[in-house]
Amino acid sequence: MKKIILLVFCLMVIPMTLAFAEPSSSDLKTAPSISKLEIHDDGGNNVWLEVTVQTPANVRSAVDYFENHELGYNQAGYIGGIEIQYSIDGNEWQVCGLGYSPNYEQDEDNWSGIFETEYLNELHVDSEVKAQARYTGADANGDLRYSDWSNVLTLNEKVDFAASTWAKGELADADKMGLIPDRLKGEDLTKPITREEFAAVAVKVYEALTGNTATPAANNPFTDTSDTEVLKAYDLGITSGTSATTFSPTVVLNREQAATMLTNTYKKATMPGWTAATNGDYTLNYEKKNTFADDDKISAWAKDSVYFMNANNIISGVGDNKFAPKNTTSAEEAMGYANATREQALVIASKMVKNLK
Repeated sequence: MKKIILLVFCLMVIPMTLAFAEPSSSDLKTAPSISKLEIHDDGGNNVWLEVTVQTPANVRSAVDYFENHELGYNQAGYIGGIEIQYSIDGNEWQVCGLGYSPNYEQDEDNWSGIFETEYLNELHVDSEVKAQARYTGADANGDLRYSDWSNVLTLNEKVDFAASTWAKGELADADKMGLIPDRLKGEDLTKPITREEFAAVAVKVYEALTGNTATPAANNPFTDTSDTEVLKAYDLGITSGTSATTFSPTVVLNREQAATMLTNTYKKATMPGWTAATNGDYTLNYEKKNTFADDDKISAWAKDSVYFMNANNIISGVGDNKFAPKNTTSAEEAMGYANATREQALVIASKMVKNLK
């Protein structure tokens, strides 16, 4: 990396032309544009940004004109440099020391300048970074001039989830792994998750575990939904309908159903030949941690899945050594005691991929 200067005036080298039209004042205020933003890390303590800035044709003409008519460009540099500001993880904008990248190449058509910042101690490879650029310099009278700011380019944009504080770290991981379906982005994740929504999450988990792309069933058996993600989950065998012809897409999922659907997802991803019909022929290997105090309330078909997920630190209890598999009283039903929430489902999905991939 080239040695970095602390000032940000990097003179632009522009090819001369044979004829020059006098530029308008608006040309000199036209903003550059940022087409690329990257974080570089040398594996030690040195992390920096690389920014690709493109100069519009009318600004190139203006700079040509001022250079060749000696109107201040050669002395102080009217629009003589690029100034770049950055913001890391939502903090205040800062101006960075700047130099050309060793990879710099001049493009006479687009004038693409590739610049590198000085080393930034607060920068990490997974930081959210925003950057913008402008031209800066002095006119023939020595007065500082600036163009408008460019577009703002963002890397690793962090989503401000509408979720409980305890879940946000794991939700950020789920987002990075591509586990959050589009339909849940921007939604209130503290609300209960429906069967249709959870099917979409399960498909994301399957694709993350296998690297395969799920495809929807060719024939839709359901009369109450034609949702593509539901049909993908159905085709994989990780979920079924509530009857031969219905899926009940808006029905809220409970905790034992969530554990079972994701365990089926794991089996489909890791056990060749597994299908819903042959599920009984496949054994999960795990060491049971303990028996939940409400074990008698866990459905027989869900117990293996519940304890498998618990053994792998994917789904835990709700306190007092209880699992809360389903709502069993009218009071529990009223308070949604055993309902799986969207944030719980996504946290489970994130842990599942990290712990079992």
